Amino acid sequence: MQFALWTVCSVLVAWLMGKVMSSEGRDHVMDLVMGLGGGVGGGLLFSASRFGAHANLLYGSASAIIGAIIVTSAARCFLGRREYGPTD
Repeated sequence: MQFALWTVCSVLVAWLMGKVMSSEGRDHVMDLVMGLGGGVGGGLLFSASRFGAHANLLYGSASAIIGAIIVTSAARCFLGRREYGPTD
């Protein structure tokens, strides 16, 4: 149940990050992939920590959202505006 919620939350946050960072449509797939990785990674790290034993669904989801935000914005910052696929 938590994994599915992490996945949904992280994909939604990555989509919103793409809209906020004014993507032109070519980087949306990469935003979703990075957000998914960050969300699942953030959720897994939080559940593996010592706080994970006392965590409920809300804290795990919040950590997945924060992970998705960090990874998506870091990918945008460090990778810049690279083209993934055809530009025509």
